[in-house]
Amino acid sequence: MKFIDIFKRPPKVESIRPFTYLTPSVGSSRKFVLVMMVPQLVMLGITKSYMSLLIVLAAVVGSLAAEIVSRLVSKSGKVEYLSPIIQGMLVGLLIPSGYSIVSVLLITFLSMVLGKYVFGGFSQSWINTVALSVAIAYLLDMEAFSFIRVGPEMLSTRSPALAYIQDPSFHIVGADSAITAFFNRTIFGLFGIVIPEGYVSFFWDNCSLIPAFRFNFITLISSIVLMAMDIIDMVIPFIFMAVYAILVRVVGPLFTGAPAFQGDVIFALLTSGTLFCTLYLLQWHGTVPITKSGKIIYASLSGVVAFLVMGYGNSAAGYAFMILIMNLVSTLVQIFESRMARKKVQSVLSPRIQAIKEAENV
Repeated sequence: MKFIDIFKRPPKVESIRPFTYLTPSVGSSRKFVLVMMVPQLVMLGITKSYMSLLIVLAAVVGSLAAEIVSRLVSKSGKVEYLSPIIQGMLVGLLIPSGYSIVSVLLITFLSMVLGKYVFGGFSQSWINTVALSVAIAYLLDMEAFSFIRVGPEMLSTRSPALAYIQDPSFHIVGADSAITAFFNRTIFGLFGIVIPEGYVSFFWDNCSLIPAFRFNFITLISSIVLMAMDIIDMVIPFIFMAVYAILVRVVGPLFTGAPAFQGDVIFALLTSGTLFCTLYLLQWHGTVPITKSGKIIYASLSGVVAFLVMGYGNSAAGYAFMILIMNLVSTLVQIFESRMARKKVQSVLSPRIQAIKEAENV
């Protein structure tokens, strides 16, 4: 080395970073989902819904116990805590507050164990074990889920949501009058629309015995955040909501006797946990088609099945059964996707690879 080379500036080292990501990883997505679910628990504490909090705790304990037991039996690596916590929270939030706490713990534990050993792990299972747990809980104690306040006679009216709000047991928040008056003067006033008092409370907390059904405003904000961060795919929720809303608006009155083309979409979306389950359950890991066409088919059929199962809304466990039905349908769609991908490989990629090999041998 020459003496003068010692005083030369060392060559600049370039950092090569060829890798990037289109969406957050599964681990990061789960952390964001968990954070977005915390406000639901905070609101349960604020509203003194302590039984619901205990049910959520029991479901989380049951889910964690299933994970620990399965790891100990199979001796397959360390225990993974984040996914069982999320699954347990979802189960607990979808169980009515009057359900037995011990039963919730046992049902969640057995359902999660069944899911791990029969249907596969967290992302490999083709069955949504959260929906399975809720469905089993419903079948074992239907009485706990039978708290519907809007009967068939109310569904036949022009606005079942208004009938729901006017129920004496419905709680109106203190700021409802002021907020309603503000919207009537500004946004709705531009279109000559006046909304009655109670809808703000209905949107903020509809007082359902099932926690996941209650705080639709928080669920809506969470969905906007998760979609903006590409954690939740927008295709499936939007298509599902559109199909379900159209069916409620147009076809619903044919079954309830309501005025033609006057189905109450607001009531359908703000009851039955429609917003919550669409955000957290409809596109669970491993249960959704991969291709865009497959997702469109899945979302459209989900809207149809949701209407057939939940109808106008006001269903206590209908969404869970809809998810289980769509898990079966999704499996068929994914089989079709695999066959189409295999045909594409055979018809497009294989001839190109063969042509490259022949060119190399020349």
